[in-house]
Amino acid sequence: MRQRHFPRTIPGEPNQPSLLAFLGLHCAMGVAAGIVFAAIVLLTDFVGLRSLLHESSEPFVPMLLLFVGSALTFGSLKMGMAIMSLPLEPDETDKDAEYTEPPEPQQPRH
Repeated sequence: MRQRHFPRTIPGEPNQPSLLAFLGLHCAMGVAAGIVFAAIVLLTDFVGLRSLLHESSEPFVPMLLLFVGSALTFGSLKMGMAIMSLPLEPDETDKDAEYTEPPEPQQPRH
């Protein structure tokens, strides 16, 4: 069975990434964006959030929730965008990639 190639790879890269590597890369980019977003929210004191954390007796838990929630949300969004950007059909230039239906599984005899 031929391995499917993903369209967005680094030029000159010898091996095409597997689906898990593809999703892991996009998840990591989304998590990084979420952490940067949460840090910017705290650094700019958006809606007084940093002031609330400074006045709190236990600022660790809300800060952890802010960073983990942002990282999880942005990571999920980036993976979803990556999956939806995959092509539905193979390239027209690739003539060997003709789609065939998989064989039907055998039914047990009664």
